[in-house]
Amino acid sequence: MLRGVYRFLVPLLIGVLAALAAAVMPHPVRLGGVEVGDIGLPLAGIAQFEGGGSPYDIRLRGHTPALYPFTTMLALWPLKLVPLRFAVPLFVGLSSFALAFAVARNGKPWQLLLFLTPSYWSAVQSVQWSPLLTAAILLPPLLPLAVVKPQLGVVLAASGQWSRKTLLATLALVAASLLVWPAWPMEWLRHGNLRTFNGFSPVAVLPGIVLLFGALAWRTREGRLLLAMSAVVQRYFYDQLPLYLVAKTWRQMLLLLASSWVPVLLFRPDTMSGVQQVEVWRGVIVLLYLPALGIVLFNRRADQIDSRNSTSLPNPSGQREAMTR
Repeated sequence: MLRGVYRFLVPLLIGVLAALAAAVMPHPVRLGGVEVGDIGLPLAGIAQFEGGGSPYDIRLRGHTPALYPFTTMLALWPLKLVPLRFAVPLFVGLSSFALAFAVARNGKPWQLLLFLTPSYWSAVQSVQWSPLLTAAILLPPLLPLAVVKPQLGVVLAASGQWSRKTLLATLALVAASLLVWPAWPMEWLRHGNLRTFNGFSPVAVLPGIVLLFGALAWRTREGRLLLAMSAVVQRYFYDQLPLYLVAKTWRQMLLLLASSWVPVLLFRPDTMSGVQQVEVWRGVIVLLYLPALGIVLFNRRADQIDSRNSTSLPNPSGQREAMTR
């Protein structure tokens, strides 16, 4: 019974609390007078599409935003069934429930510390996809959502536990988007304003080049996750949430949790403005990515030592067999 409580009621409680927090927090981007955060632009695109216009004919006051692929809009379409003021709490609550459920079902209890990271709370404030996509790494049925956010989709492709069913489901989602609007890939590339995305690839910001040493652990799931996260273009702090999954012990998770809050407290960046400061990025690399690299290489070395010790144990029957040859 206690196991059932942990697997469902704890994630449900986390989801409800997250929804309440999202309901009272400020969010960037307004739609119809309601603060909707990052899901606002896809929701506005859906409204445009329903009215017979292009979902990429969207502008914000003062600048032109980069827009999501049509697959994102398709995934968010059910939110049109609820009043706009409930869209953010519902999205954040369901995403947080999914992440907590994934940890409860396939992870370790200490991985619930994900909900104390700056990446998680940045995702709640900005209303981002990273909690749901982090859940997909632990819960394979969610992997088809890789197509809603391309850069984190690369991370899911590298570290997710893919099967024929999840691949078919992913293709089905893409096929459904093409069935609804066959021209969307070309329209997205032409009018999605992708050049305005002001993110960074960690390996391109000094001392991020050091992260390439993660290739030494490319055979491990955590090594591939680190390499993918190091390469893809992203923004702080919400996009780094999957990186905490490289921790294999609660002590390693606490190390990442403590160090990752330092750049937040030290630089106090205005995440609502959308500006990506290079000095903050250097802090994120030094205080989150490099510790994650150290953890991945340490765990790889420990696994190699354990493997050698297990194969070098005395085997009397094996010794006798060798002597007879």
